[in-house]
Amino acid sequence: MATIQFTDVPTLKTVKPSKTVFLNNTGQDVVLKFVTAPDLMLPAYTISTRISAAIDCICLGATNYYSTHSQNYAIAEDCTAVLTLAGQRLLMVISP
Repeated sequence: MATIQFTDVPTLKTVKPSKTVFLNNTGQDVVLKFVTAPDLMLPAYTISTRISAAIDCICLGATNYYSTHSQNYAIAEDCTAVLTLAGQRLLMVISP
């Protein structure tokens, strides 16, 4: 299991899912903003279809959250990613 932290500090790091199912457990609607694909709104407490487009940032309310990982991160195929809030950080917990 891996955890990627996101903050409101802009970075150029992306997260690249591969047939990844997302669960929005933040309690609010989020928008996944992709590098080359149209944005995807994921309502609170819902599950997405499989996603395979690089994520530039995640919008929660009026705030854009960016990956704090040291490099671009590729999620292994067919994993699940759960989005949660922890204080001022958005967390993406990835499990097989």
